[in-house]
Amino acid sequence: MSVENGERFIRLLETDPDLRRKVRESGESVFLDQSAFVGASCTPYEVVSAMIRAMDVGS
Repeated sequence: MSVENGERFIRLLETDPDLRRKVRESGESVFLDQSAFVGASCTPYEVVSAMIRAMDVGS
């Protein structure tokens, strides 16, 4: 797991409405399984860290 995987997961969420739906409906308890299933094993913390990294680059 890594921030890079968090970045990958964000990109997957941006392009896959079905994945967004699954994450939204399934909740936190299965987040790790869902991220691993799509090949981007990451924690919610790593996703937030990836978002912050992108914000810092954009500044």
